[in-house]
Amino acid sequence: MPDAEGAVPPEVEAKAMMDRARALIRSGHLDEVIPLCDEVYRRFTTSRVPALQVQVARALGNRGAVMAEQHPDRIGEALVHFEEVERRFWSAKQPLLWEVVAWAMVHRARVVLEQDRPDLGIAGLGAVLRRFGALEKQHGLHAPVSMARELLVVAYNQAQQYEEALRLSDELLTMFDGSDDPLHVEHTAAALQQKGEALRGLGRKDEALGQFDEVDVRYCQHTDPRMRALVTGALMSRALLLLREERVLESISAMDAILEHVGPTPDPRLLEASLFAKFHKELLEQQVQEEREQAARKLKAKAKPKRPQP
Repeated sequence: MPDAEGAVPPEVEAKAMMDRARALIRSGHLDEVIPLCDEVYRRFTTSRVPALQVQVARALGNRGAVMAEQHPDRIGEALVHFEEVERRFWSAKQPLLWEVVAWAMVHRARVVLEQDRPDLGIAGLGAVLRRFGALEKQHGLHAPVSMARELLVVAYNQAQQYEEALRLSDELLTMFDGSDDPLHVEHTAAALQQKGEALRGLGRKDEALGQFDEVDVRYCQHTDPRMRALVTGALMSRALLLLREERVLESISAMDAILEHVGPTPDPRLLEASLFAKFHKELLEQQVQEEREQAARKLKAKAKPKRPQP
């Protein structure tokens, strides 16, 4: 709210800017995010006011998240942003800052997982849970702590520790399945997919397909960007499994399901899945056509009457 002279207090202004940045990140519209973060950082980075320090920390974390997504060649720079949040703002005596520190640690773990370093991801997520897990219901920590639990399943699957990934995914489903809370719905969808990945890794492939199908059946109508991405991920997992098993006709159907879900003009984050499905559908259909033509030639050759022997 503006003060008596009509000026917006700086902590309110900074929070509004970072709330907008967060919404843009979630929707996949990233180009405006870094300028917003840079402005908050430039104007308020030296402030000792805790409410402004929170927004400076958010600016660093949001900037790092966008940099990691948009500029894979600058991952090191993105990680420095997350580390600066923890270095500057972690204090056991400042609970107002705990949430932003937890998020920075989670974002760092997500980025190292994307770099195929499950060892670092497991270590980083374990640090989040040790520091904040017992405080999950306080100080806004539920969202980052529950995200750390979700990503930990991803990390164990990536490390090919499938039994542990299966155990943790079942724990997540026990915690969140059946809740109407949007955050819990997201975690449920992610847990179902990761349970499928663990089952696939354990050789239980039909059960894995059932998990991927359940994500699609339950959540395909959701319009939220993260839910759409989770459903797309499950459809991709299903398609990859069928491809590896050389189940050609089912694989074509799986590619169709991806293309139907992402639509003719996919969001930027779904474009890779769309291109994957289009390419493999064309390849598989060509394979089917060639096999049919080959079978027809064999049938024709078999049906051709033999010449009588002299």
